[in-house]
Amino acid sequence: MDKLKIPATMMTQHPDACKYISVQEEPEEAIFSLTPQPAGLGLEEVMVDFEGKLTPYQQTSQIVLGLLSKETVIPGKDVFVTPRIPSGLEEGVFRQLMALMSVVESNYHAHKRSGIYAIREVILPMTTGAEELLSVRERIIDVIDLAHKEFGMSKDPNIIEIIPLIETVPEIFEIKTIFKKYLEGCKQRGLSAERFRYMLGRSDLALSYGMVPAVLANKIALSLGHQVQKSTGVEILPILGGGTLPFRGHFTLDNIENTLKEYPGVRTLTMQSSIRYDHGYEETKKLAQILQQKLSLTRPLVYEQTVTNKLINVIAVFVKHYLFSFYPLMEMVNKISDLIPRQRDRLARKSEVGYARDLPHPEKITKFLEDKDLANELQKFKPKVIGELPRAISFTAALYSIGLPPEIIGTGRALDEVKERYGDGALDELLKIYPSLKEDLNFACRFVHLDNAREFLPTEVFAQVERDLKLIWRYLGVKIGSQTQKDRLYATILETMKPILKEIIAGREEILADESLEENLVRDWILKLGLIRGGLG
Repeated sequence: MDKLKIPATMMTQHPDACKYISVQEEPEEAIFSLTPQPAGLGLEEVMVDFEGKLTPYQQTSQIVLGLLSKETVIPGKDVFVTPRIPSGLEEGVFRQLMALMSVVESNYHAHKRSGIYAIREVILPMTTGAEELLSVRERIIDVIDLAHKEFGMSKDPNIIEIIPLIETVPEIFEIKTIFKKYLEGCKQRGLSAERFRYMLGRSDLALSYGMVPAVLANKIALSLGHQVQKSTGVEILPILGGGTLPFRGHFTLDNIENTLKEYPGVRTLTMQSSIRYDHGYEETKKLAQILQQKLSLTRPLVYEQTVTNKLINVIAVFVKHYLFSFYPLMEMVNKISDLIPRQRDRLARKSEVGYARDLPHPEKITKFLEDKDLANELQKFKPKVIGELPRAISFTAALYSIGLPPEIIGTGRALDEVKERYGDGALDELLKIYPSLKEDLNFACRFVHLDNAREFLPTEVFAQVERDLKLIWRYLGVKIGSQTQKDRLYATILETMKPILKEIIAGREEILADESLEENLVRDWILKLGLIRGGLG
């Protein structure tokens, strides 16, 4: 592959904003986002999302041709269109192949117009290992061969490369093995391996294991990825995906300096819907400018193996306390999640072509633990069956909508156990490695309303959350509750919404005069709450 520009910013189609965007609006949305400032947002890459979403297969061509018609940037050179294809394991090979064929169509039209192939990479979600990556790469080569046969396009197998998206804690700890096996497999097949982009996600890690484990696991991933670069000579270029709320990333203009400190070595950061719509275009433009100036200057994280081992132990402590509260919450959270407004045209969580996120697997972490007592605790962790998980955005929005930001869950108890189990030094080291933990919790704790949350939580979970908050105050001095006039308005909306929301999730239909009217009212209030905090979920 020829030397390609490394985009600092990637626009995504996540439904985490308080504004609904239809699939018909998405091509123009992408074109505007990739148009240079001041006419556009000046972002450098768009992730067209086919994963679990009703995206038309022509959308990639619409975006590519729309950009070419404007003649301000050339896709494939100045900016990039990078589809996230469906997982063949979760959504089926047919949907994956259809997405790949849309890439071929876009490249055919783009090459005719500009002499450049517009789409050079695709993102594979929920990557499980090197074998899956190589099988998808071979599928891509088959599609390239078909395009050569049918349309006379280049037969070069390196025209379209693959970006693995690693989304679970156990796979993150195996990154060195996965990447080395994949790169070796590429060499054996005569494929280019001069640079390698991979993607990390904050959302699903946080959903399944909690906020602190998500942050620490991503830091470990960045360190391990850089170690692969040092041992193979392949340029490793991480992409980090996240939203505006701390649980899903805290990627905002106000928090950008913390983000740069937390994730040095990241080369591309996502700009999801909530930053563009709930924070606004002007903040998005400023954030894009900062990232384009500073992101490439950060030096990659590198942890010694002893530090990594300690961090894995700490992660397990936080996972344990998070999941103790997480499992009893899920029946209630699933009911509220179904009320969260759908801001993009996604597939249903459960349908013939949809799928739900995988359940947490704390037992899979145990083989990486040096602390064998802790490993035994996680190994014995046998939760009740909780059904399917909601999407991370809906989960986050649901908990914020009852006055319990998910950032809080398990955090205080885990800080206390880290200190008791490993000593003051371990707690100090954690706070050095995750320096913006206090800022993340400062934001979340503004929206804690225990009197409201009490009405929705099981008794044992409420007691756990109370203890979390006391310990967060003890160790970090974080103030709980409203701090601004907007925050107080937030509390008023929560209080107003509470009785109707309780009746809806209790299924007390005889009390509701008009069920659809009541649900629409709740959805309107949920959106107002999202606007106040700067993100739906």
